[in-house]
Amino acid sequence: MEFYLILAAILGIFIAIFAIQNAAAVTVKFLLWEFQSSLAVLIIISMLAGMLLVFLLSIPGRIKRRKELYDKQKKIRELEKRLSELETQKETFQASSQEGGSQK
Repeated sequence: MEFYLILAAILGIFIAIFAIQNAAAVTVKFLLWEFQSSLAVLIIISMLAGMLLVFLLSIPGRIKRRKELYDKQKKIRELEKRLSELETQKETFQASSQEGGSQK
């Protein structure tokens, strides 16, 4: 936990330095829009948009893995229940065979 906090602080310092060094205003033109903004802000917004896109594209795989995990956990519960039943049957069989052997 402490390691991640230190790593986040270092990353924050680098982002602040980047923003200070790239504070120049740039003009952005896209189709009919045109606006001015800081270069650092545009780069950071582009990076965040890319991260969001990657996250959205990873959702189907995450859902598939979560479903597979749920199915495997369900199968494990079923097998554990079956094992318990078989162990109970084994104990019952052993108890009845010992009673039958002691009656001879």
